[in-house]
Amino acid sequence: MISETPNSAPFPVDFFLKPSTKEQSEIAKEACVKKITKEACAKKDSAPCSIPVRVGLFFDGTNNNLERDRNGVRTGVLDPKTKKPIPISNAVVDANSASHSNVARLFSSFPSNKRGTGYFRNYIPGVGTPFVEIGELTESDEGKAFAKGGQPRIIWGLLQVLNAIHRTVYGDETPLYKSDKAGELARTYDNAVGHKKVPHPSTGRERFMTHSDWFAEHIEKLTATMAAQPKPHIPSLTLSVFGFSRGAAEAVAFCQLFADLLKPGEKGPEFAGIPASIDFLGVFDTVATVGSSASVAKTTIAPGAMFDGHWAWANELLKPLPSCVMAGLHCIATHEQRMNFPVTRLTGKIEEVYFPGVHSDVGGGYGPGEQGKGRGGQAALLSQIPLAHMFKEARLKGVPLIPFSELEATDRDDFQVSQELAKAWEAYTAALDKQGALLSKHMELYYRWRAARVKTLEATASFKAANAQEREDLGSYNRLLAGDLEALRARKAFRHGDEGQPFSARDIARINHWQYYRAQNHTPLDKWEEFALDIFDHPKPLPPEVMRFFDDYVHDSLAGFYMAGEVTEYDKRAKIASFANKPPKDGFYKRAYEFSRKTEAAQLKQKNGEALTPEEEALVKEAQYGTPYPIRTDADSADMRSGVITTQTYTRREGGGYILRRGYYPQSGFFRKSVHENELQRMPTAGIKAKETPEEFVWSENLIQDIAQAKVDEEIYLAQQRYATRTNALA
Repeated sequence: MISETPNSAPFPVDFFLKPSTKEQSEIAKEACVKKITKEACAKKDSAPCSIPVRVGLFFDGTNNNLERDRNGVRTGVLDPKTKKPIPISNAVVDANSASHSNVARLFSSFPSNKRGTGYFRNYIPGVGTPFVEIGELTESDEGKAFAKGGQPRIIWGLLQVLNAIHRTVYGDETPLYKSDKAGELARTYDNAVGHKKVPHPSTGRERFMTHSDWFAEHIEKLTATMAAQPKPHIPSLTLSVFGFSRGAAEAVAFCQLFADLLKPGEKGPEFAGIPASIDFLGVFDTVATVGSSASVAKTTIAPGAMFDGHWAWANELLKPLPSCVMAGLHCIATHEQRMNFPVTRLTGKIEEVYFPGVHSDVGGGYGPGEQGKGRGGQAALLSQIPLAHMFKEARLKGVPLIPFSELEATDRDDFQVSQELAKAWEAYTAALDKQGALLSKHMELYYRWRAARVKTLEATASFKAANAQEREDLGSYNRLLAGDLEALRARKAFRHGDEGQPFSARDIARINHWQYYRAQNHTPLDKWEEFALDIFDHPKPLPPEVMRFFDDYVHDSLAGFYMAGEVTEYDKRAKIASFANKPPKDGFYKRAYEFSRKTEAAQLKQKNGEALTPEEEALVKEAQYGTPYPIRTDADSADMRSGVITTQTYTRREGGGYILRRGYYPQSGFFRKSVHENELQRMPTAGIKAKETPEEFVWSENLIQDIAQAKVDEEIYLAQQRYATRTNALA
């Protein structure tokens, strides 16, 4: 059972994260032990010394990268000849533009690698981003889309555990495997495990190499080097593991694969002869989507049992957590809805808690002001609240995170929560009416906000504060909601024996793919759709502070998730570079190419001291650390998307829309359903009383009338476009 959302905001965060009296005592005791241990181990006589090893592993999410997102490191496009990134200047990132995830922030709060204290921390960049140590020099589409590179990241993490033990004994500069060798081993692991035949250790019969077989050689090498240097003694090995998104999936798989390497000992499980455990597993919104996405099974005839996004190493997530994991916290996003981002629930010694917001509102990764949300620096990001709860819970469970008051000033800033965010949070949790453990209650509030914003979204301060591309994304996807509601009503009105299809082929441009085809096929509404439609048909206004919570803090992951076209600044730069030998002749990419030429011309004018137009000045400014690109619309979709995704959408974004409920794994049965389906289907009881609607909401109280008017508006718009086209042709 998922736990209820915390009612109180962690504000002020200094007070919320202040160690308890017991913790302060433990901190003082730990500092004393460190001092004594360091002095004992520094002596050259045979006096015994003992250093427990603590290792923190931080697996970042898809397209999350600390060096890029906080430090501004940019990766050059590969040189066709050298196959190495072409050098490029780094961006200037300050507190108002940094977008590093919660995993990256927690990494910075773990003690640095110090041989004398036995503390080691390891950061693993998200799939799809550069990770030079394992040979990934640039960003990659395969990593972002299919989680390619996930397994080498897990194996690299396991090798760093070996390195931590070796460095404790022999010194920081003496790992068991240096970075290049560890990277090579991580890359080649998959070539051997499950493919190479080796003799069974007991029977001698040949069999395919297992994970334990592969690591046996490396563990034996470590134990041999430890035997040759008995001082210092290592009495225990304790790991703390964190992750977000696919990095959370990697973190869980890491725990399973680490457990496979443990052997029974006198005091419990041992790793390389050392008593070992994982004191805490902290994960934000675990999403696998490894190999084929679950959306493939949802939108095609592919079997759901096979196309569930848990291929290869991700299959480890479907098992209960191993017994060596002593405690954990899983923060789950209540308002995430993308088909390609189903969450995997975890079982074992771990608490799961609902946090409002979409995927990166929980795990971090949005920068202040992105989509016009969080307009107040890092402290105004909704993801700060689950971050504070994770930090506190980890420390309570024994993770040696640096006490908040002792963090560097810049690191403390990464944990701040603003008073305005705290007020909005507590208004939202009050509106949950003590039903914060129900997904349906969270979504009820969200749908009530959506109903109020069908026609007024573009009047909000957050929409106006968004950049031009974000306004296009937010506005166009919000307009699809009107079509989706029309399709839902058509389905609700169907009676047995009805024939004909309610929509024409051109309607696919204004209705999401999922709702359009379900209406055309006369598919009855399911229970969730009935629940959602009833909220839109009988809208109850929310209190102003709850409206502000959604307006100013909750992002729209559906509007901002591109299934076609370039996502990051690197993607755009790489695309422009690909035009060098063959410029596009038509479509969107011709515009993109011409945009790049216009930028180059403006840069040349500036270099020659010529006056620039305002447009040219804007291009030159953006090009200093970015790649100017034309605004993309759904009309450009055909130029950017592959044929594969047309089973899911005819736009640039997912075709599921806001009414589709998020997927929850594990699933079972011939018709795949979550094993937690009964829990997910629980409906809320009567909640808070609706207050008077604020004046800013232009509201007819008749959504059926509103949708009908929206359709008329759309027809008028299309007629105007056709008229303009004919007029231009005649001219």
